[in-house]
Amino acid sequence: MSERRRNDRVSAYEVVLPVINGIDGQRIGEVGNVSIGGMMLIATQQLYADGILQLKIDVPAELGFGLISLGVKILWCTPANSPDEFWAGLETIDISPADRESLQHLIDHLAVRA
Repeated sequence: MSERRRNDRVSAYEVVLPVINGIDGQRIGEVGNVSIGGMMLIATQQLYADGILQLKIDVPAELGFGLISLGVKILWCTPANSPDEFWAGLETIDISPADRESLQHLIDHLAVRA
């Protein structure tokens, strides 16, 4: 498998970042790692390649960003090492300028912690 990422990913394991389905409001997992161009989602359900999702990253209140909304395309999904968990590669396909700025601040914050 060739490496196609355009942006380096930053680990988010030290901060719990819940990911919410923007359509039904249900939590579908949490961020494993993230960049402006995408993320690895630790999902609580099987996701299917080529699907499109509207997501919200629930950033802890102390960071001051609130929810970060973005549209993503599911590139791949595979069972994780834990029961009832899946790893999914997501590509960012739509994000507002304000949410992009918040996401960049979040990534900068995570990079300092790493």
